[in-house]
Parts: sequence; structure tokens; C-alpha cells
Amino acid sequence: MHSILNLLYKMEYNFKTLNYLGSKLRLLNFIEDNVLRITNKGQGVCDLFAGSGCVSYKLSNHFSVTSCDIQSYSKSICNALLKKHVVSENDIDKFISDIQVDHELFNCFDPLIITEEQAIKTKNLEVLSEILENGSVEVFRLENKWSLLNNQLQKVSTNLNNTALLNEKSLISRYYGGVYFSYRQAVWIDVILEEIHKNISKENRDLYLAALLSTASDIADTVGKHFAQPIKSRDSNGNIKNTVYNKALKDKTIDVIKLYRNWLIRYISTPRTRYHFHTTQSDYLECLQNLPNSVKTIYADPPYTRDHYSRYYHVLETITLRDSPELSTTNIHGKRHISNGIYRKDRHQSPFCIKSKAPETFKAMFKIISNSGRNLLLSYSPYDESKKSHPRVVTMQQLLIWAKNYFNHVDVVSAGSFKHSKLNSIDHSLDASNEAEVLIVCTNE
Repeated sequence: MHSILNLLYKMEYNFKTLNYLGSKLRLLNFIEDNVLRITNKGQGVCDLFAGSGCVSYKLSNHFSVTSCDIQSYSKSICNALLKKHVVSENDIDKFISDIQVDHELFNCFDPLIITEEQAIKTKNLEVLSEILENGSVEVFRLENKWSLLNNQLQKVSTNLNNTALLNEKSLISRYYGGVYFSYRQAVWIDVILEEIHKNISKENRDLYLAALLSTASDIADTVGKHFAQPIKSRDSNGNIKNTVYNKALKDKTIDVIKLYRNWLIRYISTPRTRYHFHTTQSDYLECLQNLPNSVKTIYADPPYTRDHYSRYYHVLETITLRDSPELSTTNIHGKRHISNGIYRKDRHQSPFCIKSKAPETFKAMFKIISNSGRNLLLSYSPYDESKKSHPRVVTMQQLLIWAKNYFNHVDVVSAGSFKHSKLNSIDHSLDASNEAEVLIVCTNE
């Protein structure tokens, strides 16, 4: 019985908000245990790259948490997780029942909604593939390139013009409908967004917005449930993959309103911290320079590959900002075309992901944390260099050498064996931690 209670206690404050690349959800207890080893309960801890918020929320069980990320969606999610909301299930049901179905917006998108749903019903792979490849109304409006969907896309574009809905009210439907969500789902996201901004106070807005972000993550019709790129509908021979239909049937038929309500209930049902918390949207350096003296320990999980995280979650950022972003372009056969991923032009480019900038960026982080007298727990995921899959911009060996230049004590702790390995032998440290995620624990005490 004691072991069962202990397990349940360990699972408390474990909460998954998004389908997140490199999520630390399975490592939350490991991270918490190691923060507790060098930080007294009630002291301040900073989650420097908060992302999906799961680490911030876990640490809030024992510490006063400062949650930081450069992305807007992360701040909204962390606020929803950490803040004590005076919102009941009845309040949620009233909000759901009060959602005004925007018949104008649904009517505008009817030509594409009907086409897509009929294609799913009849297993029309050609149409489903075309929707994934050329289904964005906004891209059609900007480039007007030929597509099997030209008639439907033109009708929808004309409808939006005639009803004065070429604005934030149709943002997600225009940009991402058909490509990342079904058209019906995308319209529902726009309808819910409108209701949030019209009728939810700023005090509770992040709660309702976070639940919508979690919903969008769950319904995404992509591999991995993120937004790095639409599904590649054809194989190397040009044949349409059966997964196009299987994924559409599984993902594009999910009931948005029902799922959204479930997420709202989950958010308000989670326990809340008794400690102070603070959320901030800022660059890592700005955050470190403005931390209060009460913060004793920094937990940092920066990106390590050339893949910028903003590429995977740009749709969530657009939902949060609701700002009709300019879209990035790429050069194809000497001409500029909107990128297949329909990315924001202004999406964040992290210096941690750029090989020429990463070394000085890591050193700057080490220096400012050490000079402030704080501890650092740095997450790192080893990888098999021989397989050359997602190679790291910097190696763990480099990180250990740099860390030793700024901190008196640098240990490597493996999530696989929970074995401490001193830096006295870097090679031994690497050998002890090859099999699993590690924490590089840096202290001056």
C-alpha cells in the first residue's frame, strides 16, 4: 500500500498539455528529485525554456517557479497551469453553450467543408492529397496557383470578401484549414477564439486559450502531432499513401467542441501550487538578467539540433497571437513561393540551434548563472553519432568542458541509472550516461 501511495504522490503534478518535441513528461520525477537535491523546498526555481509547461508545473509542487519562454503560447499555457482560477465546471458549460455558431463563417467555407468530408466518406485519396498539398485558402489568395480545388478555393475566397471576414475571425480557417486541421475543425477554432476574446476576462483568458492550444495539438492531422510540415501525401514514386486517408479519418473527424470542453475540465481539475509563481515571455538572457534574488536554481532544456522549435509550433503561436502573420517563402526554381509549412515569417530563430552561435550562447548562459551564484541543471539527450539522426549542434563533451570553466562542481546524472558521474573523467561520464537523458548539474558550493 505504501508503494502505491508513493507512486500516486510521484505522479501528482504530472500533466501533459501538448504533443511536444523532446517532452520531459516521462522525466518529471527525475528532474524534480535532482532539483530537490540542491534546492530547498520553497526556494525559487527558474524553468528557462518552459515550452509545454510540464516542468514548470511539476516544480511548482515544491518551489516558487519562474517560467520563461520566448514563445507566447508557452506563457499562456504556464499561466493556465500555475494560476488559481475561480472557474467551475458550470462556468465552462455555460461558456460552451454560449458559443455563437458563426453561420457566416461556416457558410463561407461550405464548398471546402463539403468537399473534404465527402472525400473522407468515399476514401477519395486524390482529393485528400490535394487538400494537404494545396488546401490553404490564404496561400491560394496570395499565389493563386492552379489546383484541383480551384473552384472551391475561389468560392471560399469570394465568400470571405463578400462578408468582410478576411480578418482575424477567419484566421485559422484561412491559413491552416485542410492542411493541419479539417476545414470544419479550423472554423470551430476560429469561432472559439472569437468567443474567448469577446467574452472571457483577461484574468481567465489564458485558461481558455491554453485548452484550445491543447485541443489544436490533439487534432493536428500530422505525423507527430506538431506543425513542422503537413503530411507528405505521396511516396517517392508519386503514389498517394494510404496513410493520407487513415490519418484524415482518425484526426479530421474529432469533435472540437467536445474535446475542448474535456481540456478545460482537465485544466481546472489539476492541483495548484501554494507557492508564488511568475511567468515571462522573454529571451533566455533577458530572463536571467532580471531574475529576483530568491531564485536559487535554473533548470534549462535548450534546443540542441538545427531544428528550431518555432517551426514545430508556429500554428500554436498564431492561435495565441491571432495576428494574421506574414508568411515565409522559399526559392523554388528561381521563384519565391510560400513555404509548404505555411510558417510565420517572424518565427523565432534560436541561437542555440545555430552551429556558429551555439558555443558563445552556451558560454554566456553558464557565465551569467555562475556569476549570480545560482545552480544550473542542464538537460541533454545523448544520441548515437553513428546513426547521424538529429545530430546535436554541440556535444556533451563540449558542454562539460565549458561548464567546468564556470562552475566548481559539475556532475552528470543519468535518468537511466541515476548514477552520478564526476567530471574527473569526461570519458567515464559519457560512458555512464550514453543510454538515456542526462542532467548536467552545475554548482559552486
